[in-house]
Amino acid sequence: MMHKLDLAPAFAFLWLCLPLKAQIAQTPDWLKWLGNGKNSYSCTSGTCNLTDELWFSSFTVSAGATVLNAGGNGPLIVRATGTCTIAGTIASSPVYGVQGITGYGDYGGGGGGGGGGTGVGAAGKTTQAILGIPIVNGGAGGTAGGGAGHTALSTTAGQYQTFLGAGSPWPGGGGQGGQGGSGGGLGGDGGMPVIFVCNTINFTGTIDVRGGNGGNAGKIDSGAGGGGGAGYVVLAAVSFTANSGTIRTTGGLGGTCNSYSGCGAGGNGGNGWSYSITIQ
Repeated sequence: MMHKLDLAPAFAFLWLCLPLKAQIAQTPDWLKWLGNGKNSYSCTSGTCNLTDELWFSSFTVSAGATVLNAGGNGPLIVRATGTCTIAGTIASSPVYGVQGITGYGDYGGGGGGGGGGTGVGAAGKTTQAILGIPIVNGGAGGTAGGGAGHTALSTTAGQYQTFLGAGSPWPGGGGQGGQGGSGGGLGGDGGMPVIFVCNTINFTGTIDVRGGNGGNAGKIDSGAGGGGGAGYVVLAAVSFTANSGTIRTTGGLGGTCNSYSGCGAGGNGGNGWSYSITIQ
């Protein structure tokens, strides 16, 4: 049932130089494919757990219900040959108490830097699709002696064109925040991506891919953790009945010092992004 997305790294730099509309004037194949699902899916109340890539004939999350991406370190991708109705919440964020992205992520926001304690804070994770080539930089760690961690960069439109055009082996999301210095607060996990490719989308609810908040300092002379970078949201459909819902793509907040001396606050995670496209 798994269907990995294709990556075309050789075209990465060419895509980054092209205007947005020119790049996606023709819908890329990976955003046209609706899957071959035979069964419908419905979450009508409470919390339902889904993760990975899933193929349905139709998908529904009712108002008041929550579909939680509880798999950790991965996206939620839904493909449906019929209608995807999102009246409730799609939660793909560590804010909901689940594990998010614990590494570099790919096209989401960078991780915030950890605050300094007696020693320096750890830098937040960059995001990268090709090893060693950052898309968005994480925030620098705070200096020794209580320096504050730095806020990470947010993803901009020119930095995610390669993804929209060609996809990636497996969507990653936002980068993890850096830990506070001298055994301080942990960095927040990155937000995970959400991708819907459906014949029709009726979106009036909420999709949440925020980064996780950094941990607060727990003792003197230790720093607070940096916030995690946010993930991203892609909605692709032959037609949209409604596309008026709320999408949350803000980076996680850096942790605080809780009035401890010798502590630097954590930097905030970078923001993610969202994009909607009508399949042509």
